[in-house]
Amino acid sequence: MDRFPSWVEVDLDAFEWNIMRIRELVPAGVRILLVVKADAYGHGAVRISQQAAECGVDMLGVATLDEGRELRGAGIELPVLILSPVLREELDEVLENGLAVSASSVEFARAASAEAVRRGVTCRMHVEVDTGMGRAGLSLDSAAEAITEMSSMEGLYLEGIFTHFPASDVDSDFTGEQIDSFRGLLDRLSDSGITFEYVHTANSAAILNFPGSHFNMIRPGLLVYGHSPSLALRDMVNVRPVMSFKSRILLVREAPAGSSVSYGRTYITPSEMTIGVIAAGYGHGMSHRLSNRGAVLFRGVRVPIIGRVTMDMTMID
Repeated sequence: MDRFPSWVEVDLDAFEWNIMRIRELVPAGVRILLVVKADAYGHGAVRISQQAAECGVDMLGVATLDEGRELRGAGIELPVLILSPVLREELDEVLENGLAVSASSVEFARAASAEAVRRGVTCRMHVEVDTGMGRAGLSLDSAAEAITEMSSMEGLYLEGIFTHFPASDVDSDFTGEQIDSFRGLLDRLSDSGITFEYVHTANSAAILNFPGSHFNMIRPGLLVYGHSPSLALRDMVNVRPVMSFKSRILLVREAPAGSSVSYGRTYITPSEMTIGVIAAGYGHGMSHRLSNRGAVLFRGVRVPIIGRVTMDMTMID
């Protein structure tokens, strides 16, 4: 950090604390599929995954083949599920890297079966069911028939089944209906002799709001990184932010009353002011929307951002 005027710090102790707090919310034996897509929400997927393994996390969730391949290349041995649909031409590398895939159609399952048979391996598959997300997954109406057909395909191990909640932080009625319909599907499949090692539906908000959605695996994302999925839920669990973004003061200058600050002259000093210029701007990821309304901690004191955030520098009072 001494080489750079701005840097990010990731607190692995806070990460472990958050895992422990989440475990307290679910019954013993419920497993954790930690979502590490998008570089573990910007926290560094490889290092976070290594720490997750030390914390006893059971599985990792990524969005793409490339993300899964990165983990395998770094020596991560935990089971990895690609949560988003993959292209059929990617199946060869999926199997080569020992990754599990999600299936949203019989046609895809058929292609995965053929590739697994060709390679002489087993493809681990989690079937996604669309109960209301409207994005990916088998139609609820045809899911039982489709899954029954998938279960007889060579080379496939239907390891898991899951659905996703679009509004578990704001719409209790709709989410409750999703859980009920998903549970009804599980019952119909069980009556036909089809069961799954992993059943997972609960994202961060549902972990807090819907104990009935925990099944035998949960899929936390935001909570693990120390953020509540909504303001309404932030007091339900004591998690700690894992990431902090720090910068140094480049310049301190005195500005007389009536001076304009930054582009657009959107801030005029009401009186003589001492202004600090910090070495971070929207080019570092500080949102332009923080202009004239955000704040930073300067030696532990909350001080306002004044003027527009620029690409490389931001002014503070």
